[in-house]
Amino acid sequence: MKHKKNYSRHTQSPIHTCLTVTAEECRGDADRMVRKFIKKAKKEKITEEYRERSHFISRSEQRTEKKRQKRRIIKKHNLRMQELFNYSGPRIKNR
Repeated sequence: MKHKKNYSRHTQSPIHTCLTVTAEECRGDADRMVRKFIKKAKKEKITEEYRERSHFISRSEQRTEKKRQKRRIIKKHNLRMQELFNYSGPRIKNR
């Protein structure tokens, strides 16, 4: 008899909640500590991860969202490239 392995497609990585701000790195200033904590939380993308996990999103919706993001990035890149290659220099008024 073969045993099936218990692989679940729906396993999620744990949310890392180990953010610390010490008084030494902020010279004891409470406002600085709060600002530094907010910066660290944004860098770790904790709030974004919470928002994503707060409600169910089907696989097809995830795929369409990824496609939408890719298209947006490609469009943005193409516009930048077009601006670079179509640059004609500063306009000088004829007097």
